[in-house]
Amino acid sequence: MSETEKKQPSRTQRLLHRPFLLILLGSLALHLLGGLIFGSWKVFTLLTKDEEELTVVVPPEAIQPKKREYQLKTMRSQRATALSTQVPIAVDQPSDLNLPKIDVPKPDTSRTKIEARGAAGDIGGNLGGGAGGSGFATLFGNTSPLAGALEGTFIDFKQDRYREKPPNEGWMEAGKDFLRNYRLREFRKFFNAPQKLYATHFYIPLMNANEAPRAYGVENLVEPSQWVAVYQGQFRSVDGGEFRFVGTADDILIVGVDGKTVLSAGFTQYNPTRWSPREEPRFPGPPVSQYLPALTVGDWFKLPAGEPVDLTVTIGEIPGGEFASYLFIEEKGVQYETTPEGRPILPVFKLKDLSQAERQTIQADGYPKRLDGPTFGFF
Repeated sequence: MSETEKKQPSRTQRLLHRPFLLILLGSLALHLLGGLIFGSWKVFTLLTKDEEELTVVVPPEAIQPKKREYQLKTMRSQRATALSTQVPIAVDQPSDLNLPKIDVPKPDTSRTKIEARGAAGDIGGNLGGGAGGSGFATLFGNTSPLAGALEGTFIDFKQDRYREKPPNEGWMEAGKDFLRNYRLREFRKFFNAPQKLYATHFYIPLMNANEAPRAYGVENLVEPSQWVAVYQGQFRSVDGGEFRFVGTADDILIVGVDGKTVLSAGFTQYNPTRWSPREEPRFPGPPVSQYLPALTVGDWFKLPAGEPVDLTVTIGEIPGGEFASYLFIEEKGVQYETTPEGRPILPVFKLKDLSQAERQTIQADGYPKRLDGPTFGFF
């Protein structure tokens, strides 16, 4: 072996003579070892981690239009049931029973922005007055069906059918469509009270306009303005003949016979039809208000003996304040007694005989009228 071969360094010796390269290799080895250890721990934790329970929150179900109507009817039913199932308290010595004084706040009517006309009379004792039959009696009809009565539907023109927003039109626009065919579906976009009332006459004394929503059970949902109540059904004359309606109202009283308008009484600015009386109104109505319009005379129409004919009576109040309706009927060829100013003393239009309570209410204004006229109810 030559001397040159004996002096050639090995690989280890060569590396020891290159410290930078040695440091680099050492660092790389440490990083690889650390990555291996960390990766092994991460894989272990993922494989052994407990599974989390997921809670799925079900979004609330949207209230569909039909469900809204059902909920409104349910609310009305629950309210009526709660009132009818209240149990009175009975004690032997009433003086020993200490009850707390309850202050009942008066309703705030200032926000309704209504215009009052005249002054309403005292009607407190008459609101429950004797419509007969079952149910609760109001001056706007009975809460349960009556034989021969017209079914009343209350419409509020300030709210849509779901009470969410005000409609784009009111009575003057929608009423024009309704009076073309007398179909209630023309008012389907507006709020209709679930409660129906059944009326047999439309001699309604002057009162605060909020009595109508109260009678229909929606006094907490409807402000007492821009409302109408539409009564529909059939009537007939036992002997037949030719008749016409006569009346006045504050604000609206419109009568349709067999789908045709035969009378529009009350304030003419709230008449959406082209109908107008053939005779100029000249006789005053009941002396309850200086603002009540004169009696309007309607068109003549014929009723065959005993045959049912469609009848619609629409009453309403637009600006609010007070409401009244007075409807009479006149038969052609009958000689009626007259007042000193020449006004015929006509019978109150009625679909059944008036009860004693109804007679007292109708006679309270002192206005000459007949209560013994024929009944026109179709039974």
